[in-house]
Amino acid sequence: MNSGRMRRSLFLLFLSVFSLPAQPLPPEVLTLARIHDRVREAVERLPDCTCVETVARFRKSAGKQFKPLDRAVLQILFSGGKELFASPGDTHWETNPFAFLASGMMGNGLFALHLKSVFLNNQAVIRYKGDESPTGRREARYDFTISRIVSGYTIQRAGASGVVAERGSFWADPETYDLRRLEFHAEEIPPELLYADIFTAIDYGRVRIGERDILLPQTADVRTTDVDGEESRNLIEFTHCQGFHAESTLVFGAAREAAPDARPAAAPPKPAAAEGQLPPDLGIAVALSTPLDDRATVGSLIQGKVVGSVSQKGKLLVPDGAPVEGRIRRLERYSDAGDYFIVALEFMRLETPGGTLRFYADLQDVDRREGAEMVFSSTTRVESGGFQSTGQRIASAAWDNASSERIWTHEVPGVGTFFVRGSSFSLPSGFKTMWKTQLYPLWAAPVK
Repeated sequence: MNSGRMRRSLFLLFLSVFSLPAQPLPPEVLTLARIHDRVREAVERLPDCTCVETVARFRKSAGKQFKPLDRAVLQILFSGGKELFASPGDTHWETNPFAFLASGMMGNGLFALHLKSVFLNNQAVIRYKGDESPTGRREARYDFTISRIVSGYTIQRAGASGVVAERGSFWADPETYDLRRLEFHAEEIPPELLYADIFTAIDYGRVRIGERDILLPQTADVRTTDVDGEESRNLIEFTHCQGFHAESTLVFGAAREAAPDARPAAAPPKPAAAEGQLPPDLGIAVALSTPLDDRATVGSLIQGKVVGSVSQKGKLLVPDGAPVEGRIRRLERYSDAGDYFIVALEFMRLETPGGTLRFYADLQDVDRREGAEMVFSSTTRVESGGFQSTGQRIASAAWDNASSERIWTHEVPGVGTFFVRGSSFSLPSGFKTMWKTQLYPLWAAPVK
C-alpha cells in the first residue's frame, strides 16, 4: 500500500517537473546561436570565386620603426573549400602562397579556415564580453579560446612547423548577426619556431557575386614578433572578387593510347560571366548616381556613371553615361586634428552596349568642391617615423602635447582613397572622381 502511494507520488513529481515552463535563454546565448548559423550558412554557400590579394609587407628591428619591405599582388581562388594562389594573369595555381615569394612572411586560411575553427568545428570555447562600439556602431563581442590539442592552426618557418593554440575575440552585428571582425593570437608556440607572438585580425563584409551578397574577408592584418624583438607585418586587401566555374575536357582519338586509368583533365577556372578588359592608361571620370554620406556602411553597393565618352585611336570604347557599379571599401571618422573622414571606393565593372567591362583603375583626383581632398594636411605637430613611403598618403595629427598619431592609407590597386573634412559629410549625386585604367591584375613592384 505504501509502495503504491510512493510510486504515485514519484509519478506526480515527474509530471510536475516536466510541466514547468521552459526557461528563456539569455539574449547573448541566442545571439551567439544566430551568429553561428549565419557564419555556417556563409561558409556552406561560399561559391567558387577569385579575388585580387594585395599584400603590403613591413618589417622592423627591436626598438625601431616599421619600414616597408615590398608590396605583392596575387590572385587567390577559393574552390572546393580550398584556397589556391597564382601570379597575376597566370593559370598555374598553387596551394602555398609562399611559392611566389623569395622571403618574408606570407600565409593562407583567411577565407574560411579560421571561420571553421571558431564557428563550425566545435573547437572553440566562447564567452560573451558585452556590446561595444569600436567602429561607431554597436557590435556584440565574444572572446574565445581553442586548445592546441584540437587546433588545426599550423605555423611553418625555416623548415620547422608546429600546431599552436588560439586566443582571440570576434565582433558581430547584434541585429543582422553578420560577422564583422575576427582577431586572435597564437599561443603555446613551439620554441623551435622562434616566435614570441603571432597576431591576426580579419575584417569581413558582404560582396556581390552574381545575384547574391556573400560574406568575404575585406582586409587582414597579420603581425609576428620574433624572440629577438624583430617584427613583421602584412596588411592585406581583397578586391575585385568575382565568381568562377571549372570546366573538364574529354579528349578522344589520340587519348586512346593513354594509360587505362587516365582521367579527364581539369581546365583552369574561368569567369562565371566573361568581362572585357579596358586598355591601360585611359582617363575616365565617374560621377556618383546617388548621394553618399557618413551614414553609409562599408560594403554597401554604389552606382555611378561615366562622364564624357572614352575613345582610343578614334574608336569609342565607353559611351557617355555608361553605368558603373562599385562598393564602399572604407569609411572611417577621425577627430584628433579637426574632424575628417577617410573614404575608399572600389568601382568594379561598367556596362556598355557591347557588354560588361571590368573597371580596374587608380584614383587620380576628386571633386574638391565638396570638401574632398586627395592629401590631408594638418598644422599640428608631426611625429617622426611611421609607415610613410612611396605609394602612401598621410594624414598627421596631434591632440595634446604628450601624444600624437599618424593616420595613413596604403595604396591598393583598383581602390581609390581620399579624405573629406568635417564632423559629417554628404557627397551629392554627380560628385566626380577621376581614374586612370590599369592592366588587370596589376603586379606591383617592391617599394624602394
